[in-house]
Amino acid sequence: MEIAVIGASGDVGRQIAQQVVVERLLDRDQRLVLVGNAAGNSARSTFGLAADLTDAYGGIVPRIEVELDPKHVRADLYVIAAGATPKPTLGKAPMNRDTLAKANAELFHRYARAIASSGKGHELVVCITNPVELAVAIFSQHLGRQRVMGMGSFLDSLRFREEIATELGVRRQAVHAFMAGEHGTLAVPLWSGVHVYGQEEAELEAAIASMRRNVTAQTLWDTVAEAQTKLRALIQSGKVQEAYAVVSEYPPDVRVIVRPFVTHYSGAKTVIGTASATMEFLRTITQGADVLVSGQVSLGGEAYDIHGTIGVPFVVGNRGVDRIFELPMDDVERALLCESARRCRDKIEPYL
Repeated sequence: MEIAVIGASGDVGRQIAQQVVVERLLDRDQRLVLVGNAAGNSARSTFGLAADLTDAYGGIVPRIEVELDPKHVRADLYVIAAGATPKPTLGKAPMNRDTLAKANAELFHRYARAIASSGKGHELVVCITNPVELAVAIFSQHLGRQRVMGMGSFLDSLRFREEIATELGVRRQAVHAFMAGEHGTLAVPLWSGVHVYGQEEAELEAAIASMRRNVTAQTLWDTVAEAQTKLRALIQSGKVQEAYAVVSEYPPDVRVIVRPFVTHYSGAKTVIGTASATMEFLRTITQGADVLVSGQVSLGGEAYDIHGTIGVPFVVGNRGVDRIFELPMDDVERALLCESARRCRDKIEPYL
């Protein structure tokens, strides 16, 4: 399998390219294609990244190629990490993720058209760039729904498990939990499906009730909005430490949604976590295992009667989306997921 990282010289793209080499995801005779923008700074820096990787990992590095023209990129697996991102500038109002749609929609269309015209019909696409629902929807239009997946709910699910594990004092690997819905303020935590290795049902039920701190599915999005209002004021004042203290006051599902907001605008951004989660996803695909995950996919009514792009559980393998997995959930969670899908559809339809 050969991998192309679109936006390889960006913060996340660079981390992914490095980890692909370090983890030996590709053999020495396989290709890692680093893709930059001919009209931007990456026209220079992508060549520098290729040289740096070769210099650092000469004994294990695969064949590295640099490409600046989407029409000439060839690979089996494409990682979409290019596009505009909110600039983490303290003292200025944080950019809403939804405003990125206008900036990135044409880029998504351009690469999707190029892959569709030059590909062999089996290429897989993993979307990282936000709005991830829009990216998945546009690539799915050009390539088909089975071959395109988004990282949003996959990353959110890892964060959800970590937040629950922290509350319970256990390792993340002991926690089974999924986030669904939008990768953003309309995320949907699937609390009804949470289980933890070694914990009895009654014990876990009581622990979950305590850690949720009276925030229910019906009040979740209002609580997130309230938290972001507080955090926005602190961030604009440069009070990052205080912002993290406010985050810690909320239950795990709210923290999943708002903590990355603070991390991004602290100046550190969410680069390492995003790249690490992406690598976990790529390993699943390249190793040929079929694994149940949660991520952004385009639905045509296969699950929960949803038509549109949203984060849901599905089985992923080396052919992409193997099948949508309609996990049991309570009626309130299902209604919230359908509402998240409806609102996402309204946001992205103008760009399709």
